[in-house]
Amino acid sequence: MSDRLDLAAVLTAVSCSRAFTKLTLNRWGVSSIVDDALIVVSELVTNAIEATGVTTPHPAWTELDQLQCVTVRLVGLDTSVVIEVWDVDPHLPTESQAELDAESGRGLWLVGELTTKWGSYPVARGKVVWGEVAVSGG
Repeated sequence: MSDRLDLAAVLTAVSCSRAFTKLTLNRWGVSSIVDDALIVVSELVTNAIEATGVTTPHPAWTELDQLQCVTVRLVGLDTSVVIEVWDVDPHLPTESQAELDAESGRGLWLVGELTTKWGSYPVARGKVVWGEVAVSGG
């Protein structure tokens, strides 16, 4: 099974992707992974917006002229759920070494900690970054 959501690449996409993920996983009966999945989808969507979207909280109309989209897709497998986030930036992500007091830069590290595996691959117009969250019993 799978489900997807296309969103404008603006800051509100993060909260929308979280709501979509929570509702979908609860509907699929895998609420045991909701907390981890919400962090993973938040980090991946935030990175996609930073790479391709509008990051100002109250953008001017002129900033929205070339607005891109991000896509969140959830794929339910037998023992896991794959969270995929697509954006139009062709550059594959790399995990950075954030300083201890840094306010950002730990997103992909967090994704790596909360997933059994994660990665990225190029697509015709951009890239997909994904993480697989194992479904525990119950």
